[in-house]
Amino acid sequence: MISNSTPSMGRVAVKPVHGSVPSKKIRGKLPKKIHKAEREKLKRDHLNELFFELSHALDPTRQNNGKAAILSDTTKLLRDLITHVGSLKRENTALLNESHYVTVEKNELEDDNAALQGDIDRLQSQIQESIQRDPSSLQEPNCTALPSQNSSVAPVFVVPLNQDLQQALADIAAAPLSSSPKPSPPHITRPHARYPTPDSWSLEFLSRNMEASGGALNGWHGVDEA
Repeated sequence: MISNSTPSMGRVAVKPVHGSVPSKKIRGKLPKKIHKAEREKLKRDHLNELFFELSHALDPTRQNNGKAAILSDTTKLLRDLITHVGSLKRENTALLNESHYVTVEKNELEDDNAALQGDIDRLQSQIQESIQRDPSSLQEPNCTALPSQNSSVAPVFVVPLNQDLQQALADIAAAPLSSSPKPSPPHITRPHARYPTPDSWSLEFLSRNMEASGGALNGWHGVDEA
């Protein structure tokens, strides 16, 4: 009895053990599915945040926040940036070439300046040597004074006015003054003084002036003798 009941009890005991294994597998699979769904949700939330930041960076005031529109605008912006970078690279290359050319020109100018400085030093040394050999070469020549000529001042004579002018003045003074001034003729010219030349002076006038000048000279001689 005891030997027959023992195997039956063992079989009964084994069945519950084997029957509980599938329930443990189901319990182990459920947490994995839950964790995967949570991870997918976290990824979607993170992508939504990235798209929102990208949309805000492109245009803070944009209304369309669709992912396709954001990607299209981003692609267009990247193309423009690539084109701009290419143009900047070309400009940089041109500037580098120009900088190289300027550097070459600068070196040539420095060489020219050095050559000119050498010529200046050589000329200064030659001048110093010439001064040491012949110091009198730097002395300025004496300027010859020009003889001053005594300018003789001709005597000044007072000559009376022309007789025609005197007659015209006398007629004007003798004319009676009227109450109302008469209009002068339109084509009347003012008489000009005509000074006589030395050739037209009379002999009497010249002899009288000579006698007057001689008397003055005699008077000065008398004063000197006294």
